[in-house]
Amino acid sequence: MTTEPLPVPSESELYQQIADRVASADTDRVREVLAEHGIHLTSPLPARRQLVVHRLYCEGTKVGTDDNDGPLTVDIPLGPGPWAIASTINNAGKSSLLWALSFALRGEGFDAFRRPETVRWFSYVRADIEVAGVAASVRLTFEQPDHPSARLLTADTLEHLTNLEGRQESGPAVRVAATAEPDGVKELIDRFMLERLGLRPLSLWTAEVGAPKDAKGRRDSVERIHGWASYFYAIALNSANASILLGPTAIGQLPVKLMQLFLDVPYASELTHLTTARRKEDQEGHRIQRRAKEDAQARAQQTEPLRRALAVAEDRVAAMEASQPDLTELLANVDAAARQMAAAQVAHQQAEEQYATARKASLKDEKAARRARQSNAARLLLGALDPEVCPRCDHEINDARRAAEETEHRCSVCAHPLPEVQEEPEAQAQLLQRLDDRVEASRKAQDTAWQAVDSATAALSESRAAYDHANARLAAARSGDWYTGLEAARQEVHQLRGALAIATGNGAGLPAVVGDYVTSSTVAASEPTAETDDDILAAAADVLSNVVSQHSKALFADLNDEIVMIARDLGVANLTSVNLGLNGNLNAMKSGGRHRFSAFSPTDRLRMRIAAVVGMIKVGRSRGIMSHPGLLLIDAPTAEELSRENARLAIQTLYDTAATDPDIQVVITSIEEAVWEIFPKDRIVTAPDKRQLF
Repeated sequence: MTTEPLPVPSESELYQQIADRVASADTDRVREVLAEHGIHLTSPLPARRQLVVHRLYCEGTKVGTDDNDGPLTVDIPLGPGPWAIASTINNAGKSSLLWALSFALRGEGFDAFRRPETVRWFSYVRADIEVAGVAASVRLTFEQPDHPSARLLTADTLEHLTNLEGRQESGPAVRVAATAEPDGVKELIDRFMLERLGLRPLSLWTAEVGAPKDAKGRRDSVERIHGWASYFYAIALNSANASILLGPTAIGQLPVKLMQLFLDVPYASELTHLTTARRKEDQEGHRIQRRAKEDAQARAQQTEPLRRALAVAEDRVAAMEASQPDLTELLANVDAAARQMAAAQVAHQQAEEQYATARKASLKDEKAARRARQSNAARLLLGALDPEVCPRCDHEINDARRAAEETEHRCSVCAHPLPEVQEEPEAQAQLLQRLDDRVEASRKAQDTAWQAVDSATAALSESRAAYDHANARLAAARSGDWYTGLEAARQEVHQLRGALAIATGNGAGLPAVVGDYVTSSTVAASEPTAETDDDILAAAADVLSNVVSQHSKALFADLNDEIVMIARDLGVANLTSVNLGLNGNLNAMKSGGRHRFSAFSPTDRLRMRIAAVVGMIKVGRSRGIMSHPGLLLIDAPTAEELSRENARLAIQTLYDTAATDPDIQVVITSIEEAVWEIFPKDRIVTAPDKRQLF
């Protein structure tokens, strides 16, 4: 029963769903990141892929046979619907014709059809085909076996091509579209088929064989591109002995991806591309980390001598610092001597100041006594004041006033005439004695002050000498061999650290300012942005995975039913159900138990494979799409069938499949008698005697 198709989200809806999953990212940012990785989420349109073979023409020479050597020419008209290349005997050339046709359609021969002994027989192969409505003719010329050159012809109509005889290439409305030398034939056919059928190469990320594992058990992977040659496995089916359901390999879940593509699962191709892009970036990140780790290890090995030398030098510095001379006492002595010298300087300065004062007083007293004996005016005023300045205004009483006092008898202070006073000898004598006593006292004070100056000077000289001696002892200790050795050891440490920093390519061992710069630069460079590309790619992968998963499950549900019905019609007994998984597993139930695909017999594996491809075609057609090209090439579908009834049933099913759908073309090879009963004569390619085809 066909389920209702699920709604397909539009391009804008997908971009919005992705943006909703990433903080601070809008749809424009999502578009930008995906576009940078070559991913464009365009709303899928119904696929219409069709490939029809209308003519197969071969030339060559048979050699090495028992009785049939000689030139060969085969010209087979074909078209939509069922066809059988048949004979009543084996080794009649049936598979070889399929191989020649596959070479023209694929750009290289299909191994399941290849018969090594017949490859060298073909010198020319021509296939007139219609690819998505475009008429084309592939012409292969074999100068060497398996290495043909190619010419691709096109025309306005298919009839313009089919009307050409044999190797003829010129005719009305016929053009040579492209040519290729042997090394470019595969690329030419690949590009032509992919472009005309609207297919994109499948990029899968698979582990490299023999690659080492990292700490998490991951191997280095490699991107493998699957183009038309891999898609062709949905046209030319694997042989019965092959254990893969569909395609050349199961690596990277290729079978399920081929089924998704030929079921036209929306956004399946974009999801594959996105997954590959993420795996590629993730691996590159792991490789960068691994290379950095390996480089660090290599540098560590290369720099180990430097590290050992640095450790030795640092130990030497530590040992020398531990044996450092004790400078505490010397420094204390210098400090004490400095303080003592400072105190002596202060005492010396004070003594000099006191001496100056005493000397000044002595000179003054001597001068006063001398004046008293030499001047009448002085004697008159002997008991009076003898001021140096005016007691009121502090104006200095200069020598001129004192001279006027002597000569003119005018007071040196107020300038008034001095009074006439009669001298009293006894009083004068007493006053003069007092002046002499004062002079004596001031001289003694001056002498005492001088002795103090002399004593302070000696003390200052002694303290200065003590300071110089203590300082000299400290300087001598500091300039000794120990300090010279310590400085040399420290310099060696700095040099080794610098050399190690250069060798390791980082700031370790560099001066602090450089180390700080390196650290700050590193931190600044590693600061995360609001959202990273990987965040957006991860969100996109989640959104697309949900879409692809939902649509795959819905389509696989319909396909499961078709596979069971077709397989039973083809003769697979006791098959009750299949449940295709997104991992590519068939999950069949047969004879009441689980049954892996590889557990089927070779004949049943081929029948299951046919059922899967025919089922994809029917599911697609039921939904109004032609996602599969509609061509099936099957070599000996009943080769290992022991029951004639089962063989007849399989051939009848294949015939009915193509006969009831005008868009399907099935070409089989067979020696079964049922072919002659089921297929009309004009649908059987055989020899006149039903034996050797050429």
